[in-house]
Amino acid sequence: MQRVTTIVGLILSLLSCSTFAEHIENPKELANAGEKLLKAAQTGKAQALFERALALSPDQFSALYNLGLLHYSQDQFAQAEHYLERAAQSNPRSFQTRLLLGATLVRLNRARDATRELQAAHELNPKHTDATKLLATEYIRGGHFQEAIALLAGIIDAAPFDEELHLLLIEAYQDLPDAARAMQLAQKAVGRFPASARVLCWLAFELRVAGRFAEAKSHLQRAIQLDPPYPASYYVLADVLLKEQRYTEAIHYFHTAIEKEPSDVQARIGLSRALAGRNEVQQAIETLQKAAELAPQDVRVRIELARLYFRLGDQARAKQEEAAARQLKGRNSVELEAPQALRIRAPKR
Repeated sequence: MQRVTTIVGLILSLLSCSTFAEHIENPKELANAGEKLLKAAQTGKAQALFERALALSPDQFSALYNLGLLHYSQDQFAQAEHYLERAAQSNPRSFQTRLLLGATLVRLNRARDATRELQAAHELNPKHTDATKLLATEYIRGGHFQEAIALLAGIIDAAPFDEELHLLLIEAYQDLPDAARAMQLAQKAVGRFPASARVLCWLAFELRVAGRFAEAKSHLQRAIQLDPPYPASYYVLADVLLKEQRYTEAIHYFHTAIEKEPSDVQARIGLSRALAGRNEVQQAIETLQKAAELAPQDVRVRIELARLYFRLGDQARAKQEEAAARQLKGRNSVELEAPQALRIRAPKR
């Protein structure tokens, strides 16, 4: 009975708010009424009130911020940016505005602008974990590894421990590259998060880089048991088997990794190497051609294709792929590059 009374009261309150808002002419009161409707998932009515508030006062902060939030929640990122930029101008000290604007710019692939806003958010609230993660992710994505390390290294040992902070810092060390520190932190992370397949997989990757294949395989088998759908474990295990020239087993695990993550170009490169190891060169080329369709700007694929065409004696095709590789910029090897599936995605707000 009490619950029914509460629900009825909420409905009456919303009806009262909506009816009352029809007669409001004060921008702040309109925005306040819109916030109540937005919290009650009355998005259409809330949007109308926010827009009315802005018609009366174009710099009304709450209306600007909430319209930005509303559009962001609907994946309308260009519209969200429009309102959030204006909200940040209206109130540049608003942490939530700078964070949401940064997240919006990430979704719009505006890396430099996103980093600027996320830095501003971090300065306003340096203890906010999600803001720190998002800024670190952008630093790493932009190749600013030292900045990511400086951001994360001082907070990694603070309790309660945060798994994603550990993973981001391992990634930054690996990309620097500083494999020794990446290994050290991965070992520490396994002690702190022993049931994490992602942490185990990172340690296995570092062990694989160090040539400690037996230890790597042990951790990878454990990771697969803990989280069978996680694709990176199969990729790293396949890569270890490839290094051991156990091509048939490697092919099996590369196929599994691709089934679980069809867009994984690195897994297709690894599969092509394993197929070539079994002298199935034409199948290896077909695998790389599929990788080229997925990532036409990936220089690694072109280099691998050139090698295989040279192996077949097709000098013309090999030189064609070499020329294509020279026109592209990027890393020339997957030897020390962590698999994409291991990397932390930017957390969604």
